[in-house]
Amino acid sequence: MTIDLTNATESLRVPGRQLGVLRQMATIAGGSAIGQLITLAATPLIARIYLPSQYGEYAAFLAICNVFVVVACLRYDAALNAADDKQTASIFLAACSAAAITAFAVFLFTWSPLGASLLDRVIGRHVNAYWIAAAALICGIYQATSSMAVRNGQFGYLSLLRAGQPATFSIAAIASPIGLIGSCLLGFLSALPLAVKFGAGLRSTSGRAVAEAAWRFREFPVMSLPTSLLDALSIGIPVWFISWHYSSMDAGNYVQVQRLVAAPLLLAALAVGQVFLKRAGDLVRDGQSARAFQRRMVTYLFVGALALAVAIALFFSPLLSLLLGAHWRTDTGFLLLVFAPIAVRSCVSPVTGIFIVRNRLRACAVWQALYFLATVTIFICLAGHTSFEHLLAAYALNEAVCYALYLYLADRAAE
Repeated sequence: MTIDLTNATESLRVPGRQLGVLRQMATIAGGSAIGQLITLAATPLIARIYLPSQYGEYAAFLAICNVFVVVACLRYDAALNAADDKQTASIFLAACSAAAITAFAVFLFTWSPLGASLLDRVIGRHVNAYWIAAAALICGIYQATSSMAVRNGQFGYLSLLRAGQPATFSIAAIASPIGLIGSCLLGFLSALPLAVKFGAGLRSTSGRAVAEAAWRFREFPVMSLPTSLLDALSIGIPVWFISWHYSSMDAGNYVQVQRLVAAPLLLAALAVGQVFLKRAGDLVRDGQSARAFQRRMVTYLFVGALALAVAIALFFSPLLSLLLGAHWRTDTGFLLLVFAPIAVRSCVSPVTGIFIVRNRLRACAVWQALYFLATVTIFICLAGHTSFEHLLAAYALNEAVCYALYLYLADRAAE
């Protein structure tokens, strides 16, 4: 159906529709905020139970989990938003099946001498192939379930997932003997009941239908998977290189501070990204332009990031020192250096959905390859050869340049 663009633009200004978008964002952010508040409340205990070096090992493992969240389903989770209602069941099952295949493949790799050696250097000897395979399967199911909630417009369920994962991790890290890494897996496993509920509610489908749907949407694993993998690796590279070339303690300080100082902005970016994907998909399917909506969301995030940076400079150093204790690094310069790159990424990355709904995956792929090469080059050339602070400054500059180009491409795609 074709809709007159003038009328469509005017319709976006209807208060009821804007309130609907804001309500969806608030629902997602609310669930994430509850989980983060529980994590924040648990942080003083966790920071005193575990040393920064132990937290650094957990951070390296979490970075691997975050890669699996993005790629374990071979991007069939992203295809859910592009599929019609008749294909939803087949695509959801294809995503879960892909997670199982990914788990088996990474088990074989990490069982090999090369994979075991890499794990030992980045995390430590106590993480083996079984842990990594379990992470791939669990994180894949978590992401497929999250995407299914978005596809159905069930943002309440998505909010529940966003609250359950960090809350489960925090409780397990304090109250159980399984440590930070085991608690990490348990947190992602909290999505299993909802995954079972979604699976039971789908109409029955055959293995042949799943295979046919997977083939019909093959552009997602062929085109979207490489770019998503490069993006996830680019985010994990700082943690892995810091742990390898500096120390697990530096990696622990980096991730702990990043998590705390950027938490408000990350919550906002997460909510905007999920709602933007849904809303942009609706606009494009109705024949409308998503550019005005996209620019408005990015502007809100940049204003929020600037306000948060001022607060970090003025107040966060003594607050974090009180929260974490004496073993953690909390000086203002370090806080701002850690915040800068994630602030840039959080303000721009939520509009990634426009490349999916506008079928501009090739342009996104080219940018992602360039971004990955730039990030790898920065860390290969500087990690271990310059001070930790200079490395973080160079990384922040790299993020600013690369994501300025990304925002330009997204703006062109939203026309």
